Amino acid sequence: MIMRVARILFSLAAIAGSAAVASAQGNPTGTISGHVSDPDGLAVPGAAVTVASPVLQGLRTATTSSNGDYIIPFLPAGDYEVTFELQGFRTVKRTIGVKMAETQPLNITFALAAVAESVTVAGQSPDVVLSSTVASNFRKEQLELLPVGRALNDAVLLAPGVSGTGPSGNIMMAGALSFESQYLINGVVVNENLRGQALNLFIEDAVQETKVSTGAISAEYGRFGGGVVNMITKSGGNSFSGSLRTTFNNDAWRSLTPFPTDQTVNKIAPVYEGTLGGPIKRDRIWFFGAGRFTKPETSQTLSVTGINYATSTDERRYEGKVTYALNTGNNARFGYTKRTTSVANNRFGTIMDLASLYDNSTDQHLYTANYTSVVSNTFFLEGQYSRKISATMDTGSRFTDLVKGTPISDRQRLVGTANPVFNSPTFCAVCGGGWLEHRDNWDWFGKASYFLSTQKLGSHNFVAGFDNFKEWRKNDNWQSGSQYNIAATSTIIDGSTIYPVFRNDNTTFINWLPILQQSVGNDIRTYSAYLNDAWRYSSRLSFNLGARFDLNRSKDQSGTAVVRDSQWSPRVGLTWDPGGDGKWSTSAGFARYVSGISTALVDAGSAGGRQASFSWLYLGPNVNTGSGPYLTADKALPILWDWFFANGGNNRTTRTTPNIPGLSTRVSSDVTSPSVNEVSLGVQNQVRRGAWRLDYVHRKSADMYGDFLNLSTGRVTDSAGRPFDLTLVSNSPQAKRRYDGLTADARYRFTSLQVGGNYTLSRTWGNFNGENVGSGPIRATFDTFAEYRQESWNFPTGYNPGDQRHKTRAWLAYTVPMRETLGHVEVGVLQRADSGVAVDVNGSVDTRPYVTNPGYVTPISNVAYYVIPRGEFRWDSTFSTDLAITWGKKLGQAGRSEVFFRGIVSNLTNNTARQRGDININTRFNNTAFQAFNPFTTAPVQGANWDYSPTFGQPQAFDDYQPARQFGFSAGLRF
Repeated sequence: MIMRVARILFSLAAIAGSAAVASAQGNPTGTISGHVSDPDGLAVPGAAVTVASPVLQGLRTATTSSNGDYIIPFLPAGDYEVTFELQGFRTVKRTIGVKMAETQPLNITFALAAVAESVTVAGQSPDVVLSSTVASNFRKEQLELLPVGRALNDAVLLAPGVSGTGPSGNIMMAGALSFESQYLINGVVVNENLRGQALNLFIEDAVQETKVSTGAISAEYGRFGGGVVNMITKSGGNSFSGSLRTTFNNDAWRSLTPFPTDQTVNKIAPVYEGTLGGPIKRDRIWFFGAGRFTKPETSQTLSVTGINYATSTDERRYEGKVTYALNTGNNARFGYTKRTTSVANNRFGTIMDLASLYDNSTDQHLYTANYTSVVSNTFFLEGQYSRKISATMDTGSRFTDLVKGTPISDRQRLVGTANPVFNSPTFCAVCGGGWLEHRDNWDWFGKASYFLSTQKLGSHNFVAGFDNFKEWRKNDNWQSGSQYNIAATSTIIDGSTIYPVFRNDNTTFINWLPILQQSVGNDIRTYSAYLNDAWRYSSRLSFNLGARFDLNRSKDQSGTAVVRDSQWSPRVGLTWDPGGDGKWSTSAGFARYVSGISTALVDAGSAGGRQASFSWLYLGPNVNTGSGPYLTADKALPILWDWFFANGGNNRTTRTTPNIPGLSTRVSSDVTSPSVNEVSLGVQNQVRRGAWRLDYVHRKSADMYGDFLNLSTGRVTDSAGRPFDLTLVSNSPQAKRRYDGLTADARYRFTSLQVGGNYTLSRTWGNFNGENVGSGPIRATFDTFAEYRQESWNFPTGYNPGDQRHKTRAWLAYTVPMRETLGHVEVGVLQRADSGVAVDVNGSVDTRPYVTNPGYVTPISNVAYYVIPRGEFRWDSTFSTDLAITWGKKLGQAGRSEVFFRGIVSNLTNNTARQRGDININTRFNNTAFQAFNPFTTAPVQGANWDYSPTFGQPQAFDDYQPARQFGFSAGLRF
């Protein structure tokens, strides 16, 4: 009992910390905190501290404690004037910038007042985040001058430790899987529920600031294993202000890539944006509204066939916000954002023909209500409720027959992580009453902060909170119109015509994917409590100590309870300032991050809404194997179906163990959330007009998801008495993933020139990919049919897909000298340099002939074989020089309104690096021209046992190259 109590006390004492001790979870405001002393260095109690800003409703005041300490939280990001007053001393005024979710230290020393006078010192918060949190901050004004987009992802990808190298270009942070990071807009989680990317629930001209955190992150944040992104939008003010902007894009304003059939659509696609904010009642009620409308049309190229087609997206976004100051210490904020899209000629995955296109639409809503209260100089409260609704309609095929409703894939081609598909779209828009998928969440939390100032142990800012988060997904996941798909041996391409090749030599598969029970929607709950202490021991030494406790309770889409898990997340950080003046500081920290339970994991064994999977070998007549004439899919498929249903159909013996959610696949009762242990080291330096920081982050993942199937997991039988091997889903002890990253970030301001940049040197290393394009999160298979695989060639350790060793961003913004009557002109240049991205290259082998079946009902028929070291093959390194020119001119004598122009040319030199393409490996499993081999005893020989695809390493569509040179511009009015 004593040891148990000791362990609990140790966990509470070793609570983890981060540098972001300001309001983090919730509406991400900032904090000003510091110490006031007299000329002799003694603490000054009772001094009045007052802050004022155009972004603040009224004034905020505090009084220094008996030890000279003070704190002022809940400050919206912006520039502030801080006034320090006490009778007998000169009044001191400082100007300072406050970042969201950061504490800005401000210490002052009073001078004795011989006469009534004040001392004003102008200062500016450095652009580099100078705290133990490994983070980068980007203000709207900075991004406006650079040749980058103004969306959330554009700011995120500018930060160090971040890369767009996940499946389909998804964003990865600090080596984590792309679905493991968390994105918040105005404190509300906007992650898409499955693949974890941010939804575009914002209007670019409404964005105020974006912060990207990739290490030493506060215990106030949870349910992530990568990074945390905070974006805030404007809130109005005491003066009316707004903007009107039109951005002009044209697909024809880009250069063509080297892909032979690349072409463009010559059609201007304007994006209209408008914002307006101001007072309903000065210093009491502010409003802000924004809207965005566009319908771009672009040319796309299909993989392999090179067919061109046009796609368009009718998109509309709206945002409304009201901020109400009940009094100087109590504020309420209410917000609503809506986004609708309607896409013509959409696609899923890699497709080769126009028959695989479909039209669909989405409807998204974001609601939020936030309340903050300054109860006293030392006690503060905050609460928030939010809800995100994301519904997708009409996705997939409009046909349900066996010909037009059946997708066919080419097993001898691999683009990205998938075989290209043709003949019919993935998913079904008309099955089961029509496609309607919800990926929603809601969240409420409350937290309290207490500021404790002591004489001998410094000051403490304690934050304690409780969070109740629910994620909800509901859909019947029909994978095709007919509920079948065909994995063809190969295809014959003749221009835009595709002929499927069906061989009866075990290389063509018939797959049936029925849904056996309708979905009732899942219910993924996380109840969290956290405690954090930002402890300023002295002007030189500070600690950040915190812990988080997450309790998971989840039900799958059949309503079955599947997860009962709880975990601690300790975090601890230390910062040492040698001079005590904020110019130099070093930091070290340890943190444990626990990811949220994945919806893919929760539904892995769900009978509700999840497709079962049965697969058979095609052993009928060969189709399109001779010299012609060849049959297209509408003629070839009837031959295949006639043979299949005449020879037992769905009652045939399967080639692999079927996956029947709820029967042959179940989520184990011991499954837990994946976690990451992190160690971080950093050094920061602030100079007169700039700052820089250098950080090292090491991460090691644990408890990644995996499948377990062996003789001890047993068998199950269906209602007809047919036996199946049972798969249990849990956490794989063999799955490995590690990350080491060294990042540098620097900014400096001259009179008319701003320069900045960052560099990342990193390595992502392991034996498990964890995700792919088609499914998002995937599970390790190391612990299934262990007798039929071997670590050295089936799951070797090496570079993980998406690994990028080097990433550089360097930029400058120069103000051109010119007469004021002509306006102002800024030139921005951004240089991007990225080393090649690692790719997972392997073939498939059938190991059954070399293993005596120990008693499985259906042994596995194919396992991965790495013919080259994991991650050895990489795509090209990419380089891009981008240019922006902005012009603006004040209107009228008051100068409150301004017309502006912004032009951007990206990839100025039109580099054409390969970023994706065919990575298929041919073996006996998908091409009978190759000889089989025993992988347990024989090393395969290239050319005899395996070989690269004839088009290996070659782009299969125009967007497999880096984006070509493109021009676009915007113009408008700010007032």
